[in-house]
Amino acid sequence: MRGLRGGGSPRRNSRRLQQQRPQEVVVVREATTNTTGIDPQLARLQSIPTFLPIMRGALTAPSARDPEVLERLHSGAMVELCRRYQIHLYAAASATSQHQDNLSTKIREIEASVSGLVSQMTERQKNFARYAEKLSQVTEVSHALARCHASLNLILESLETLNDSLPIQERLEPFVWTTG
Repeated sequence: MRGLRGGGSPRRNSRRLQQQRPQEVVVVREATTNTTGIDPQLARLQSIPTFLPIMRGALTAPSARDPEVLERLHSGAMVELCRRYQIHLYAAASATSQHQDNLSTKIREIEASVSGLVSQMTERQKNFARYAEKLSQVTEVSHALARCHASLNLILESLETLNDSLPIQERLEPFVWTTG
């Protein structure tokens, strides 16, 4: 019973909503009055000629009241009409079925080619990931080589400073580093 306490009676809620609704209609934008011509679909409907049903009084009374009409109706024409309609529906269904079969075959072919392309692209992406990893290793080696070169230059400067601090007869020949 607790669920009803919060919401109250549905009748009371609908009365509250009715009391809260505005009493007049607010127009946001006026409708455009474009009555320059007749709607083409309306014109087509008006051009259809009127026709009467096959049986007299079929619109107002049941057909059991007029047994003469039922005797004069020939069922052969109706059977022929139904047979032609059946043939037409069969031809349309056959054509539709054939188109669906063609489409499903093409869809399967496209799915196979797309699957192949996806696997090729996945393989290429893996290869590019390997290349990127090797390239990052090359840049790491390049940075390490640059650090080694800077350390070697510092060592050579220290060596030259030490060599200059020695007496002339104890000095070594100057060290020449060639790269390339």
